Amino acid sequence: MSVARRWLWLALILIGAGYFGPWVAHKDAGLIQSADDLAEFVKFMPVVRSGELAIIRELFFIPIWITAIGLAWQAGRLKSARLRWAVLTLSGLLVFTPMPKYPELLTTYRSPEFAATFWITIMAALVAVGGLIWGRRLPDRVEASLWIVLGIAAASIAPLHFVKLQPEIAKLYHASVNVGWGVYAVGGGGVGGGGIGVWMWIATIKQRPRST
Repeated sequence: MSVARRWLWLALILIGAGYFGPWVAHKDAGLIQSADDLAEFVKFMPVVRSGELAIIRELFFIPIWITAIGLAWQAGRLKSARLRWAVLTLSGLLVFTPMPKYPELLTTYRSPEFAATFWITIMAALVAVGGLIWGRRLPDRVEASLWIVLGIAAASIAPLHFVKLQPEIAKLYHASVNVGWGVYAVGGGGVGGGGIGVWMWIATIKQRPRST
């Protein structure tokens, strides 16, 4: 089980790096879009503003929320207090990445534009704290199931939303849109995290004492 948890670090790194990496690849730097950029960019797309294309901008934040939650859960199992606090600090910074800058931040909780982002961020932060405090007490099978859920969510939600949006971006760019490595990193990290969860689940079955 400990070996599986070590591999989870790599999965989380891939998901986090992929979130900030290019999703829309382009030779002009100004037209490169990360998942973080896309969450802002879609607000100004005519097909989204008109309601012709149903896009939920908050779904592009899923990878970074999952990264922050996963890091907090992992930090709770670290023996080194210094390393634990370093990982927790990183988790805290990442979980609040989707929040708008000052002064919009002051009214985010009641803003029609940012309220959903605010409350989901708060919920993600609470889940991260909960995993930090009680994660070690969870049964191994429950922990494995949670990693499977997080892995599937990371690998599917934001990447599939991007696939839905890709043709419309191509129309705006007047060119085909190349998929950047960020999408593959998030997808690969999610698949890896979910796969490790399955590995952990199987390990719990093997560890179960056989009745005589």
